[in-house]
Amino acid sequence: MTTATSPTAAPAASFALALPTGWARLPARAEHGRDLAREVDRIVREALPDDLPRDSAEPLRRQLRRRLTDAVEEAGRAGANAVYLPASIDGFALPVSLSEAEVDDESETEPVRIVADLLSDAGQLDGLRDVDGAAAARTAVTIASDQAEGSWERTWSRRVVYTISVSHRPGRWVVLTWSAVYGDEPSERLADALVELFDSIMTTFRWTDVPGEDPTPVELAVAAAEEAR
Repeated sequence: MTTATSPTAAPAASFALALPTGWARLPARAEHGRDLAREVDRIVREALPDDLPRDSAEPLRRQLRRRLTDAVEEAGRAGANAVYLPASIDGFALPVSLSEAEVDDESETEPVRIVADLLSDAGQLDGLRDVDGAAAARTAVTIASDQAEGSWERTWSRRVVYTISVSHRPGRWVVLTWSAVYGDEPSERLADALVELFDSIMTTFRWTDVPGEDPTPVELAVAAAEEAR
């Protein structure tokens, strides 16, 4: 497993999240364009190594680089701080992504009330969650698309959103969105399994910037990993 933390640019709710080994975090903010380009180049090199024939591989590299960059930049324009993508294994990558965003609420409404309203609006009152001591709403929706994807003529996206109040930073919320794409019955079963994976990943969520608390072993490990990058 690898750990991921939110951006350090203030104000930010810092957290640690254990992801499957090999997942990449692609920064989506415009000011982190160089970091995005570097991470995209790394992914492209791993997917299409230099020992492949240049004439056939180079067009694929350009296409992959453009698709990754465009997708992350689009997420950034929609408010995401970062997008997480799974590693490619033997040329296959799971059809899933995770986006991370932070939003501010300037009202004085209690977080629990906001969570209750979110769940009521979604008709999912069983989605109340406690995420490392913070009130959170878990909502899920399936979105249909007529856009073809590979061999699929039509696709659906199983989207799960955790909206988490930052109790030690009143008015701030972390929003994590998991999207699993499928286009037929076998891939739908895979999407269901990937949703279960996300719920398991969310049990590892930990705040790392709570004032007045000593660093935990997880926080120390995250800090060491960040320094080593």
